[in-house]
Amino acid sequence: MAGDQFMAIKPWIGAVKASVPSDYKPSKDESLPPKSSLELEYVHGYRCHDSRNNLKFGPNGEIVYHTAAVGIVLDPKTNT
Repeated sequence: MAGDQFMAIKPWIGAVKASVPSDYKPSKDESLPPKSSLELEYVHGYRCHDSRNNLKFGPNGEIVYHTAAVGIVLDPKTNT
């Protein structure tokens, strides 16, 4: 089948190995995950063209919905 040999030879591997500086010495903490975190500030957007019945109003007038894997409770008065 045509295309079976696609990427059989991987010239990019040599480029990756050559990109490490010759005087590079890894630190002992290199394999640890970074000491940082992310915080979601605001979700922009709402996909509704192929989903139904997933937007509700809360008891205090807030809008409750989900987008992607995020549940949102939006106060329309303060936009928070």
